[in-house]
Amino acid sequence: MENIIVALITGVCAVVGQYLISQKKTRDDEIKDAQREQKQLDQLEAMDERFKVIEKKLDEHNGYAEKFGEISTSIVAIRKDLEYLKKEV
Repeated sequence: MENIIVALITGVCAVVGQYLISQKKTRDDEIKDAQREQKQLDQLEAMDERFKVIEKKLDEHNGYAEKFGEISTSIVAIRKDLEYLKKEV
């Protein structure tokens, strides 16, 4: 009878021990998952900021392209003016 009681107590202790170990591992895994997710979110935010900077620079670049187009038109007008002045002289 004593052997059965000792075996039951040992079995219950083993089950409780395994349960506690499992709970700790689950908590540790959840913490690691949360840390990994936060790191990924931080990386996404950093990429979003870099994208915004690149987009701003692209808009500036496109603005310069428009200005060069305007300059080209102005150069053509200046050349025509010079041609008219040369003909008058």
